[in-house]
Amino acid sequence: MRKHLVQILLGLALGLVFLGHAARVYQIPLVSVLDAFVYDARLRLTMPGGVDDRIVILDIDEKSLAEGGRWPWSRDKMANLLDRLFDHYGVAILGFDVVFAEPDDSSGLKSLDALSRRELKDDAGFQSALKGLRGTLDYDRRFAESMKGRPVVLGYYFT
Repeated sequence: MRKHLVQILLGLALGLVFLGHAARVYQIPLVSVLDAFVYDARLRLTMPGGVDDRIVILDIDEKSLAEGGRWPWSRDKMANLLDRLFDHYGVAILGFDVVFAEPDDSSGLKSLDALSRRELKDDAGFQSALKGLRGTLDYDRRFAESMKGRPVVLGYYFT
């Protein structure tokens, strides 16, 4: 028993190190790289026929952000992107890996509504103009209407 004690303790120590890594108590960069490499190799070996060319991942990367502005983009911009993907590029189905959990207040509609209830509540011209603009400034509704009747899958948070 004493002869194998060093081997047993070394095995336990290594096991605890890898268990801590697997439980994400801490990360060992080399193990993470090896894990990713093995995972990729396993996928390549088990995929029937390789990658499906019909599937495209559209990534909003640094170049996209430089051209389109900082994230998060307004729902109006997302609706325009969605319309372009379906109408111009003929996308068959679209999945978002984004959770749209909060309302989009970037249009200023919330501020205009506050003005219409207080300072400008008696201004008929403002009230009329706001009524006409409401449809174009409700970006959440614009985004929802763009998705309506189209095969779109939204991201979801499981808690």
